[in-house]
Amino acid sequence: GMRVVYEGGRVPSLSDPQTFYAVHPHGAFCLGWSQLFLSPEMSHVRFCFAPTLYMSPFFRLFSRLVGRPGSAARPAMSGYMKRGEHLALPPGGFEEATLSSLDRDRAFIKKRTGFVKLCLKHGVRRIRPVYAFGERRLFWNVQGLWGLRLALNRFGIPTICVWGRWFCPLAPRNDERVTIVVGRPIELPLIEDPTKEDVVKWHGEYIKELRRVFEDHKEDAYGAEEGKVAKLEIW
Repeated sequence: GMRVVYEGGRVPSLSDPQTFYAVHPHGAFCLGWSQLFLSPEMSHVRFCFAPTLYMSPFFRLFSRLVGRPGSAARPAMSGYMKRGEHLALPPGGFEEATLSSLDRDRAFIKKRTGFVKLCLKHGVRRIRPVYAFGERRLFWNVQGLWGLRLALNRFGIPTICVWGRWFCPLAPRNDERVTIVVGRPIELPLIEDPTKEDVVKWHGEYIKELRRVFEDHKEDAYGAEEGKVAKLEIW
C-alpha cells in the first residue's frame, strides 16, 4: 500500500504561502506522484506534466476529472506562478525515469535548476521536497547505456524498458509498500532578476534538504536493515 507523511504534521493547505512541491523519483510510471495527485489534501495544487503528456486529449480528460493538471512547459509554469497557484512537478523528468533501478535510489537533479530560478523570480515563497520511498521497487528497468538514453530524453523521448508482475509486465508489483514523504518547506526570498550565483545557492539548498528528507526517513520507510545502507544517488 501507499502512505503519505507530512513532515512536522504540516498538511498542505490553500492558505499556505505559495508553495512548489518538487517530487522524486519520477519512477517508471510516477505512481507516488499519482497518489499525491489524487489525495484530498493536495486538491488545490496544480500538478504539472511533461508537455507531450499534457497535450494528449485522453490524458487531459482523465486528469481533469481527478485533479488540477497543468503543463510543465516554462511559459505555462510562469503563468501559474504569476497567478499565485500552488504547483507540483517531478523535476527529474524522463531522465529520472530512465535511471530508475530496483535496488538504488536516484534523483536526476544536478542540472535541473530551472524550477528554482522560476520560484525565485516569481516570488514563490516555499519549495517542499517530496520523496516516494519504494517507488523504485515497483518495476524492474533495463540498466546501462546511460549516455545514449539520457541524450534521447533531452528530446522528450522516454527510454525506459520496464517489467512489473510476471503475468502483466505493465502492472506494478503489488507486494511493495510506498511511503511518500512531503518535506518541510524551504523558505525562499523574492529575487526578481536572479543571478547564476543566486540560482546555484538555492538549488544547492534544495539538494541538501532533499538528501536530509531521504536520510531522516529511509529507515522508517525501508526498515532498519535496508534503511541503514540505503543511499540517495544524485545525478
